[in-house]
Amino acid sequence: MRKTFRTLETDIDAGTHDDRLYNKAFDGFRAKLRNSLLPFIRHETPILAAMQKRIRTETLDSYFVWTANLGTHTFFMVFLPILIWFGNAELGRNVALLTAAGVFWSGFIKDFFCLPRPLSPPVHRLTMSPSVALEYGFPSTHSTNSISVALFLISIACEKYAPESPARIVSIIGCMFYAVSVVFGRLYCGMHTITDCVGGTILAYIVYWFQWTFRDQFNELFTSDSYWVFLTIPICLFFVSLHVCFMGVLIGLMPGSWLCNHTEYCSLGLTSSIMSAQMGPLGALLLLVKLVLGVAILFIWRIACKKVCYYILPPIYRAFNLPHRKFEIGAR
Repeated sequence: MRKTFRTLETDIDAGTHDDRLYNKAFDGFRAKLRNSLLPFIRHETPILAAMQKRIRTETLDSYFVWTANLGTHTFFMVFLPILIWFGNAELGRNVALLTAAGVFWSGFIKDFFCLPRPLSPPVHRLTMSPSVALEYGFPSTHSTNSISVALFLISIACEKYAPESPARIVSIIGCMFYAVSVVFGRLYCGMHTITDCVGGTILAYIVYWFQWTFRDQFNELFTSDSYWVFLTIPICLFFVSLHVCFMGVLIGLMPGSWLCNHTEYCSLGLTSSIMSAQMGPLGALLLLVKLVLGVAILFIWRIACKKVCYYILPPIYRAFNLPHRKFEIGAR
């Protein structure tokens, strides 16, 4: 018997259906957790609206809307490969695993609690992606990613530089400024409540602690001769329905890093991209060409893959009667 799925009303934000619907759909423990956090979301909404009315300016609007991109998939899609291309492969892998874990677990918790974002109105939502209202609010993925990455980079700076080193001080201040801009920006733009950001911050520390504590064990996967790293392919394919984007990243990152470490030409290409004071004008020009060409290839590949998927996947979903965007799925 074929399943039928009820279409959702597209003008209703995620998590804003009648509370009785969630209490009926969830078991007792899950419903109690959601009901214990929901009053905080509702109480903070008029506070955020009052804050926006008091401090909003055109300059701050532009700043926080643009800095919100520093916590998105597109930013990390460009930023992480650049780290690897320019001789920081280990750091790039660690940050990729960090952000993948942050996106995965924050998305899982969002679907578990099904809590709404601040209501608009009274809050004004400032965003370049209107479809974000289709996602739940708690915890904030932007907060999770920005704070976990900032903590990891601060730890690297503290480990690498002496306490009195200007580079260490600049690195710490820069990372803190980045994290504060992104997190406060979520409040300023009306996309999250304080509760969302606090939840994202707690999750960020957990993800950071795990990645920092076991970073040597993760790096051994890519430098050893063991083939266990290739198990990530079937594991990620199994969990791909939970988050397609970062599961795809891990499928490429982990086996690809292992192959690169065991291939002479790949390793030589990474080490030759390390910038130094002795680099001449021609070397700097080649690195610039590599940067521009690499980023262009990333976007071309992304656009091409989307086109192919939009062509291939719809017939498969129709053939197996799988739920898709227009239908009620998961916790919805």
